[in-house]
Amino acid sequence: MTVTLRDVTRENYEKVGALQLLESQRKYLASNAFSLAQLHFYPDFRPRAIYSGEELVGFLMYAPLTEDGKPHDYKIFRFMIDHRHQGNGVGRQALQLALDEIRQNLRVDRIEICYKTDNPVAKDFYASFGFVESGFDEEDNDVIAEIVPSH
Repeated sequence: MTVTLRDVTRENYEKVGALQLLESQRKYLASNAFSLAQLHFYPDFRPRAIYSGEELVGFLMYAPLTEDGKPHDYKIFRFMIDHRHQGNGVGRQALQLALDEIRQNLRVDRIEICYKTDNPVAKDFYASFGFVESGFDEEDNDVIAEIVPSH
C-alpha cells in the first residue's frame, strides 16, 4: 500500500485526534488532540496526517526552530502510528517521507527528533535513519538525536 503525508484539514482532524497508541506507549508522547491544539499558538508547526492508501493511520508534526533562533534547523514532533497499523512498515515509509519533505526547503542545517530515555525501540528506529544522539532535554527528559544533511 502507498503511504502518503497529507494536510490535517477540517475533514480529517477529528480522526487524527482519535488515533491511538498502545497503552504502554502513551507515556512517550503527547496526545494528537494536544498537538492539534498547539497549532493555534505555533503557526510554524506543520501537521501531517499519515495515510496508507486512503486510510488514516498516523500523525506527525514538524517545524523550523525559528523561535529558538535556528530557522534552518527542524524538529519532528509527535510522530506516531495508530496501534492497529504498527509493525507493517508504514512508520518507516512515513518518516522517510517527512525527512524528504523537510529537505525540500532551501536550506536545512539539521533535523532533530527526540525520544524518552526508556524507549529503546524509538532509539533503534531513529538510528536506522541516521539520527545520532546529540544531547538531552532535561525539561522534558528526552534524548535529542539529529541528522545533519549533506549540502
